[in-house]
Amino acid sequence: MTKINLTANEIAALEVCLNYSDRASQHSDNFSNGGQQEFMADLKIGRHAAAQLIGSLEAKGMGWSDDNEGNGNIFWLSTLAVDTIFDIIEARTKAA
Repeated sequence: MTKINLTANEIAALEVCLNYSDRASQHSDNFSNGGQQEFMADLKIGRHAAAQLIGSLEAKGMGWSDDNEGNGNIFWLSTLAVDTIFDIIEARTKAA
């Protein structure tokens, strides 16, 4: 598998989108997403930076976004994103 380089904010954003603490449950969840507003609050970034973050994640194949009726973008995780973020979490846990 090709290693995908993610920034600290991209990793944090993917973690915001998680609804479960295990890979199998997360894969079965059709609503794995995070909102632009959540990213702004959790990562302490502005609207423009959050939009750029979502665009970068899309470009890396981590998911796709759609407009939430003018309330900011909603970012939906791809299967690749779920596997990537759980690989990162598992590696972090092993290192601790």
